[in-house]
Amino acid sequence: MPVRQTIMTFSRPALALLALVATVTATAQETVYVNDKLFVPIRTGAGGDYRIIHKGIPSGTAITQFQLSEDGDWAEIETRGGTRGWMRAQFLQPEPPAIVLLKQLEQELAEVEADRDRMRASLSATASDAYEAGDAAKALQTELATVKAQLAEVTRVSGAALELDAQNRALATELETQRSESDLLRLENLRLQERVDNNQMIDGAIAMLLGVIVAIVAPRLLPRRRRSDGWA
Repeated sequence: MPVRQTIMTFSRPALALLALVATVTATAQETVYVNDKLFVPIRTGAGGDYRIIHKGIPSGTAITQFQLSEDGDWAEIETRGGTRGWMRAQFLQPEPPAIVLLKQLEQELAEVEADRDRMRASLSATASDAYEAGDAAKALQTELATVKAQLAEVTRVSGAALELDAQNRALATELETQRSESDLLRLENLRLQERVDNNQMIDGAIAMLLGVIVAIVAPRLLPRRRRSDGWA
């Protein structure tokens, strides 16, 4: 019985809203909206004669229900703030009203839109990073090509330098060999010169000795002239 009354109570505003929308559509003057906010008072007992202890609970407020009155028109409830009393059961329903569901949907929609915006921002940042990474990759490829060319040139120059160094080493070895041979030749020349000098001295001495011998021996070999005397 209370559930049926609740459905009928919340169906009347819907019918009024549809009638208002039809009227507005027919007149085509302006669009208006019905305020469905409802405040339900809490009383000290199960009846309209009891004192009101709370001026009104707004529609969509979650409360705790304990029991119903004998006629089923009143329900004993307690608010989340600790206020306990009685209110008409026709204003209670087991499911949240449409306004609450609408707010929940609006909140969920706002969260979804926020997530979408964050995803778009992240995607944009990712795309920007991808573009930057692509540019960086191109720059690195260009730099790598340059480094490869430089490395090839260094390798070529290094090969030429190694070959030149080998040639220099060979020339140095040959030069040292020639120097050694030149020193040997110079020493041999000195020895030959000493021999020549010695031979010349010997030849001079021999010549002098022969001269002395000739000077001594030659007069003896010549025939002597006879002395002329007075008897001839």
